[in-house]
Amino acid sequence: MLIAALLGTSCSAASNEPPTQLRIEVDGKPYVTTAGATIDADVGGRSVKLRVEELPWRRFAQGGLQFDYPRHFPWESDPSPPRSWTLDGNDAVIMVFDNTLPKRKAEDLAGDIEKAIARGAHVERSKAVLRTDKAGILTGVVSTMKVAGSPFSNEVFVLGKGDLSWLLVLQDALGDDGAHSSEYTEMRKRLSATLEF
Repeated sequence: MLIAALLGTSCSAASNEPPTQLRIEVDGKPYVTTAGATIDADVGGRSVKLRVEELPWRRFAQGGLQFDYPRHFPWESDPSPPRSWTLDGNDAVIMVFDNTLPKRKAEDLAGDIEKAIARGAHVERSKAVLRTDKAGILTGVVSTMKVAGSPFSNEVFVLGKGDLSWLLVLQDALGDDGAHSSEYTEMRKRLSATLEF
């Protein structure tokens, strides 16, 4: 009975992802710690408590375009023209394309994506709206379709400032009821709060 209880405890602890290891430099002196742990650091001969937390977000920053995205989204970059970045979650995906030359419309990219992933499938298109705290209200196009029998949404927005322009694509694997995934909902909420260009 005691062994089973001990095994149950260790199995439960083993299912938690280990915290990130961090190297921090304070006044030129390096310290290695674990995210969320408190360490004693020497600052000018005085011992101070230092704690570093790892936030659940990373910061995308390319050519004046910035926003936060979920930390667990892997980063992929393609340097060939037009340069692009893909941040891919379990259900939700963010893609950014350099749209400097030639400039494309949101509808054109949405059409290309529809042709590539939903050949012959019924596609519904409507206006997409992204309300942001820093960039105002953005409008684009949303396509809803079925991919391999599963509902899928694809939003495309054109972002621009001066000579700089990007295409922002937000994709989500929808539930059978057509509702967005929780991953997408959280991702879009943080994007709305932090997007600027």
